[in-house]
Amino acid sequence: MTSIIRLLLLGIALLSIHSRVSAAIIDGLDPERHDRFLSDGEPNPSFLVDESLLSGVALHGAVLITPRHYVTAAHASPTEVTFRGTDGIERTYQSASSQDLTTVIPGQPSAFSDIRLHTLASDVAPSVVPVPIVVGALDALIGRTLFAMDAQMRAGRNVIDAIGVVEFEDGSRDSWTVQFSYDTDTNGGTGGLGRDEIGLLSGDSGSAALIEIDGQIGLIGTHMGIDVPAGANAGAGDRYDSFSTLVGAYEDELSSLVSAQGYSLGTLSITAVPEPTACGFLLAVWAPVGLGRRRRNMRSTGNPVG
Repeated sequence: MTSIIRLLLLGIALLSIHSRVSAAIIDGLDPERHDRFLSDGEPNPSFLVDESLLSGVALHGAVLITPRHYVTAAHASPTEVTFRGTDGIERTYQSASSQDLTTVIPGQPSAFSDIRLHTLASDVAPSVVPVPIVVGALDALIGRTLFAMDAQMRAGRNVIDAIGVVEFEDGSRDSWTVQFSYDTDTNGGTGGLGRDEIGLLSGDSGSAALIEIDGQIGLIGTHMGIDVPAGANAGAGDRYDSFSTLVGAYEDELSSLVSAQGYSLGTLSITAVPEPTACGFLLAVWAPVGLGRRRRNMRSTGNPVG
């Protein structure tokens, strides 16, 4: 059955209060490699991701998908966003309206997701370039490496372990997500990347999960929450799971909403040509969607992941 995992919100209250001091955990953190900008505010030439492709990634908690629209986490939902254009100028824009996307599972009631689409009061400058959303054979994302931005404008990497529908601890915001675990040599995890391995923490909600496909950067989604096992401490480096929404699963709804206002989505397709032995696994990921839900109760630390 489709797994519905109860998450710890990445901290709604913490997001507004501590977003500049709280951020993801990155194995082997090195500002020269993981900071998007240098101390003087200039782009970091050694950053993990090419800054020239990131003008549509807001400095905090949002991603531009058309010249007039951005997406973020509904439970965090900044209404003022700042982008650094390809011309090096930072510009701040205001949201004029917003709408939550809907998760539809056959045989189940529809639910508001943790993806919120904001419409800006005006178009962004031409130097701020929207980020295409990843669409196509989304199950092919499993096993691929993503880039995760955090609240302090840093980025790390992780391997996508699974795709599924998750919800918050109160049973709200059923959302399609990608799942990735924080695995290191010291926390008992397996399959970690070592240097660059990232896990989300309080303050990170709404920041971008990205992937490189054929030299282009595409948007997987925005950060939603974490699942920390009982007795574990995410901030101390224990093993736990992070979840970012999967915006491509909402392509039709997004396209309808922005086209009604005269805009179109940029997309970046991912394709898969699985080996015969892999076909059954890929079908198993997606086929059970209409069969119901299996709930798993997670402990609460009292901190939503934002």
